[in-house]
Amino acid sequence: MNDSNSSFITQSTGRLPLVVDRDYLGLKKSNSPELARRVRDVFERLNALAGFPDSERGRESQRIFNSVLRYAYPETLIDLADMIYVQHERPMVFLHFDHINANLIGERHIDPASLEELNRQMESLFRELAQTVRRASHICGDAEVVRLLGEGYARYIYETGNFPWEEPLHDAIETGGQPVLDIATGLAGFSLIHGWPESFPKLVLTDRMPFIVEGLSFYKELLGKRNVEVVNYDFSGGKFPEMRFGRVWANKFLHHLRRINRAQFLRWAAGRLVPGGKLGIVDTDLEYRILQTAAGDPAFKEKLIPGYLDTLVEIERDFCKNLVEDIVQSGLQVTGFDYNEYLDETDAYSQFPGDVLPIRFIGVEITAEKK
Repeated sequence: MNDSNSSFITQSTGRLPLVVDRDYLGLKKSNSPELARRVRDVFERLNALAGFPDSERGRESQRIFNSVLRYAYPETLIDLADMIYVQHERPMVFLHFDHINANLIGERHIDPASLEELNRQMESLFRELAQTVRRASHICGDAEVVRLLGEGYARYIYETGNFPWEEPLHDAIETGGQPVLDIATGLAGFSLIHGWPESFPKLVLTDRMPFIVEGLSFYKELLGKRNVEVVNYDFSGGKFPEMRFGRVWANKFLHHLRRINRAQFLRWAAGRLVPGGKLGIVDTDLEYRILQTAAGDPAFKEKLIPGYLDTLVEIERDFCKNLVEDIVQSGLQVTGFDYNEYLDETDAYSQFPGDVLPIRFIGVEITAEKK
């Protein structure tokens, strides 16, 4: 069923095509034919799954949206993937109008006021398309959409070295040769794969999101990494791997679990670590603070990027304190602990660039060892 207020529809009949302008003038200037091809391919696949209402408003939306396609740049694929799949990791994503406008003005004259209005309309429609795809499980989970966006993301990082998140190498050599496990790897997996030496033990990266698994797997193949494995695994489901590990990393993962599930995970980690193995945790209660602030401050909530709150999990107030208690209860010994309060003054969560939303939150770094 489609929202009557939406600019896009996903029903199979009675819709106007998503794509009508296939010139892609902006892509013709690209230095990466492979990325340019993938941009075309992903919008052709979306064209088979979504379109515009057959109405005057639908035709106008179609015209404006195809301006995005006509003047698109290769990173348009990255922007779309960020908005659909990883808004929780990359909340501040906007179309790059310096690219679009340079391509547009190079083809035709447009006065500044009209250009500003067109930019606003293009941004709104592009963001609404991403939201439509995210909410339509048959499109968001479509194997071809996932593959095209995942492989395109990996290809972009492979060609540019522009990592979405830089993940520093850990002291993983001291594992007695046992595998290293990274939980809910996310976008940080790209830099981990890139920097993982052949001399290190096996690295197992896990994530439950097919887009992430597809992208990391393709990136691993592009680099020819033989001591890295990428696995589709959902640690929030209560079922865990049977392998034994010398090191387990949980970087900003445990705040996605309610306490009963976190305790279950910690007991599993204690059981699967080899003697002397270590569990490393980096986490914050930032998302809890955002949810609480939004609940009590309508003005703050109104400024957040649309849909961002839907990506957050509400946890308990004493998350950081409870985390330490639950680690001890699991049988692991806490050997390292760092606790800090931060003031994050950023516009990363704001739908209005430059409009800073200050948030206070607690961050912890914990190392626990199996004796």
